[in-house]
Amino acid sequence: MAKFKRGMGQALLKSLSENSLFRDKLCPDIEDGQVFFTTRHKNASFYIKGSSLFTYEINGFSSHEKFAFILNRKKAPYITESELGALRPAVDFYSVYNEIKNRAQLYAKGEATGISALYKYAPHNGNKHERYFLVDIEDEMDAVSGDSGKKTDRADILLYDNENRELLFCEAKLFSNSELRAAEGELPKVITQLERYDKQIAVNDQTILEQYTIAFSDYNALMGTSLNPPEKIAKKCGLYIFGFTQDKLQKFKEIHGTAKCFYGRLCRTIGNTHEDSAMKLFKALT
Repeated sequence: MAKFKRGMGQALLKSLSENSLFRDKLCPDIEDGQVFFTTRHKNASFYIKGSSLFTYEINGFSSHEKFAFILNRKKAPYITESELGALRPAVDFYSVYNEIKNRAQLYAKGEATGISALYKYAPHNGNKHERYFLVDIEDEMDAVSGDSGKKTDRADILLYDNENRELLFCEAKLFSNSELRAAEGELPKVITQLERYDKQIAVNDQTILEQYTIAFSDYNALMGTSLNPPEKIAKKCGLYIFGFTQDKLQKFKEIHGTAKCFYGRLCRTIGNTHEDSAMKLFKALT
């Protein structure tokens, strides 16, 4: 698992901590649960509603060009031909931060939008004494050699129990996702996906623990948190199913017998992720 690395490095940590966009704009939105921050290897990533808002590297912040062209009007996302001349790139990210945020949210969709309801459980100074946290999203891992022919996988959610020092990977699916369904006598694609993640965790557990020890040190330095170094990882990747009405949940129970188990796997089902918490999700899946 040579590619799985975390840790921004001291120079980048210092540079980001002193950056006005980070201090004045991003940090308040992280604490408010609007923006999610995670450290990668030699960079930091910031998300809003599942969209990649900013990346920070040694040369500073970057964002997708489609977010950085600002039109001074309220109507969005479409423009008329006569308005094209008024479309201008932002001079700096700081002065048009709110506009970039709004544009980035226009591109949010699918499972990532539901997951964003859990951003408020990301570690920051305001909740540093809590026990359960959302510590990473879109967590890319190298696939086990010879398994499905894929080079990498992305686990949607990584939760952390700071008291027991345990990490928990979790795959998120909208109730409408076809990967939750299968023909009679077959397994849904999500089950083989979870089994693949289980193998990756088993093979690379020590590397994952070592790298998140580094990542948590970065969080603590930047966000004023008190994350303990992780010591263990839940052996089974959890399944999180959301985005449905109560009548659809009843049909789910009729098929599967329970809303807590899916083809033998522990799962958590909830209609609206805004009604959930990191604690409830962690406890349901362990």
